[in-house]
Amino acid sequence: MLELNGTIIAVILNFLILLWILARFFYKPLEEIIESRKKLVYDNIDQSEKKLADAEALKNQYELKLRELESKSAQIIEETNISAKKMQEEIIENAKNESANIIASAKKDALIAQREIYLSVKNEIASLIYDATKKILARNVDANANSDIVNEAIQELEKIGMN
Repeated sequence: MLELNGTIIAVILNFLILLWILARFFYKPLEEIIESRKKLVYDNIDQSEKKLADAEALKNQYELKLRELESKSAQIIEETNISAKKMQEEIIENAKNESANIIASAKKDALIAQREIYLSVKNEIASLIYDATKKILARNVDANANSDIVNEAIQELEKIGMN
């Protein structure tokens, strides 16, 4: 067996004193430094996770707003297309109404012109008949003279009808 001599006891005693000094003056401060570093690392990790969660929430919020804006823009485009179609239909309807009014006005003007021509021709015929009657009464009427006067009146009517 080993003998216990004074040197071994002194070494053991010195070793225990050294352990106590190390534990008292170096281990606690070292442990505090390690704990503070550990806490700092955990705090940084927590902050990073929080920032990551915030960034993810912000990303989701932006994506939602982007979808809303896309939806609104599609709705605005659709409303614009509908409005343009309505406007186009209104313009076409107005053009049809205006052309119908122009046609009706032209028909009315043509009817008025036709009536004026009819009255003019009627007055001309009445004048011719009056002149023919005047000529007939002015002449001594016999069958040949009547025939000549009627033929003259017909020729004058044909001339007027051609003009």
